[in-house]
Amino acid sequence: MNRRKKINKIFISKDLTDRVITKKFINEAVDQILKELKIKNSEISILLTDNETIHKLNKRWRKKDKPTDVLSFPLNEEVEGYRYKLLGDVVISLPYAKKQAEENNQSYQDEVLKLLIHGILHLLGYDHERSEADAKRMFKKEEEIFKKLISYFSKTTQT
Repeated sequence: MNRRKKINKIFISKDLTDRVITKKFINEAVDQILKELKIKNSEISILLTDNETIHKLNKRWRKKDKPTDVLSFPLNEEVEGYRYKLLGDVVISLPYAKKQAEENNQSYQDEVLKLLIHGILHLLGYDHERSEADAKRMFKKEEEIFKKLISYFSKTTQT
C-alpha cells in the first residue's frame, strides 16, 4: 500500500451545500498552493460560507459593514509539543465567489482558486493594502501560483 505522507493538516468546513466546490477540490487546491509556497508541517482551516456569515465577520473584525469574497485570520503560531505550525483561517463566501466569477467571465472553480491563493498569501504576511510595491509583489505571486494550479488541475481532470 502506497499511502502519501501528509505534509500539512487542512481542515475544511462548509456551511452550505455546493456540488461544484467540494471538500475534495478545496483540499487538493490548498495542498497544491502550500506545495508551491514550500510550506510544510503547517495547519490551516478553510471555511466555505455564505454572504451573511462573511458579512458579520467582516463587520466585526475589519469594521466593514458589507459582505466580501475572502477573509484571512493569520495565527502563525507554533505550539510546544505540536508538530504543526498554525497558519490561521481563510473564510470564503461561495455565493460572493460565484457572483464574482460571472462578473469576471471565468469559471466558478477558478475564482475560488484565486480566493484560496489570496487568502493563504495573507496568512503568510503578504498585504496588498500596505503599499503599491507590496500589492505588486502579492498579485505577482498570486498569478504565478494560479497559473501552476490551472496547469495542475487541467492535468488531473484529463481522462
